[in-house]
Amino acid sequence: MANEKEVMGVELASQVETYRPEKTVAQFEHATPEEEARVIRKLDRRLLPLVFVLYSLAVLDRSNLGNARLAGLQKDVDLKGGKYAWLGTIFYISYICFQWTQMGWKQFKPHIWCASVVLLWGFVASIQAAVKSWGGLMTCRFFLAIAEAAFGPGVPLYLTFFYPREKVAFRHGVFISGAAMANAYGGALAYGITQIKGWAPWKILFLIEGLPTCCFAVIVWFFLPDGILQARFLNEREKQVALHFVARNQRLDVGKAHGLRLKEVLEGVRDPKSWIPGLMYFGCNVSFASLPLFVPTIISSLGKWDKAQSNGLSAPPYLLCFFYIIGVCYLSDRLKMRGPFVALSATLGAIGFIILGVAKTTAVRYFAIFLSVQIFASVALLLAWTANIHATESKRAGGYVVLATVGQCGPLLGTNIFPDSDKPYFRKGMWISAAFCLLVAVLACSLSLYLIRENKKMAREGVPEVEEFEDTSVARSSGVHEKHRYIW
Repeated sequence: MANEKEVMGVELASQVETYRPEKTVAQFEHATPEEEARVIRKLDRRLLPLVFVLYSLAVLDRSNLGNARLAGLQKDVDLKGGKYAWLGTIFYISYICFQWTQMGWKQFKPHIWCASVVLLWGFVASIQAAVKSWGGLMTCRFFLAIAEAAFGPGVPLYLTFFYPREKVAFRHGVFISGAAMANAYGGALAYGITQIKGWAPWKILFLIEGLPTCCFAVIVWFFLPDGILQARFLNEREKQVALHFVARNQRLDVGKAHGLRLKEVLEGVRDPKSWIPGLMYFGCNVSFASLPLFVPTIISSLGKWDKAQSNGLSAPPYLLCFFYIIGVCYLSDRLKMRGPFVALSATLGAIGFIILGVAKTTAVRYFAIFLSVQIFASVALLLAWTANIHATESKRAGGYVVLATVGQCGPLLGTNIFPDSDKPYFRKGMWISAAFCLLVAVLACSLSLYLIRENKKMAREGVPEVEEFEDTSVARSSGVHEKHRYIW
């Protein structure tokens, strides 16, 4: 094993010399929990604001179609009949077909990859303001999806390069809560923009929400680190501390910081445990992905508010969702449990959709929207759960491709279950969404029970609860400790 350790290394950011794990293990003085916490806080300050803002912009540029529709887009571009629904459908067809591009986060240097795709989607989102036909808007939505598929689905994988596996749920929660915040301030922003006179409000909407994304591409280029060893804001001791806690109970790609291990990617794709979260993600997306497109319309159809007010009133439910995601992901990390919190969030969502399916009172239906959007917290937890199931970086990449590809098929159904003919109550869409929320809850409980059983089996086999850097970094080559205990 010693010889194998000697030939492994990690490329330093600005040096050609080799980073040797056996040297680190021999010289490393184990960090205290307080020291690890300080390093994690430094990582949080650099990484979380960037990924939060970027994902917020991504979701804003993706979901502002519902607000633009109420701001005059439907009339100016002639979105009669099923044309509007097709704008959502074409986005997700493209989004699904290009999910494999998320592996670019592992194959290439993240700062280059991320800056490139952010610039691309910002450009496409902005030029939507210039479209004059349904065909032009369809083309923009198709290419917008390609850029966003290369960005958002890969961020959870990127975050696992920096954090202990038992602490990624909170970081994924911060990242994914950017979507809830985008839907919250997107509604408020759309309300303000619709008050502007003189130029088509939907054009201003696309420009104001698209151009800042292009500016953030420059920030990403200079401030997004490629990995722990390339993080200039960490000193050498802090880098070693980070390497050790990231390698705890999962394996580092020592010697191949960038570049995929194809065999491990395929292992992640073939693993049945990749497909169950994918089915749960599908259910979440059937229920949630359609909401940003149709919540303003649903609120407007309640009959109490005009279109501009409906845009503004779509914000509060997502604001609550933002705080709920942060809270539930924090508890998930503290208790080291994923499945029960996925099931809880899905059940809350189901209750909300059931109320929307039966109630007619305006206040009750508006309250139910606050419950319905909580299904989105399950998405954040599924991102962490998928990372916890797969121990290597490349296998996680394969698992995330399955998760996202299967999961993103959900919006193809979700964007077509609220036809205008079902106004004002959209009962069919509500019942379908409730059913899929309940499916997510059942699958989450089933997977948790299976992983608990597997952990008991590994305990009988002598698989340790905690494996440190010296074991996990060379496990794939040596054959030592191929198994890891699961977080259920």
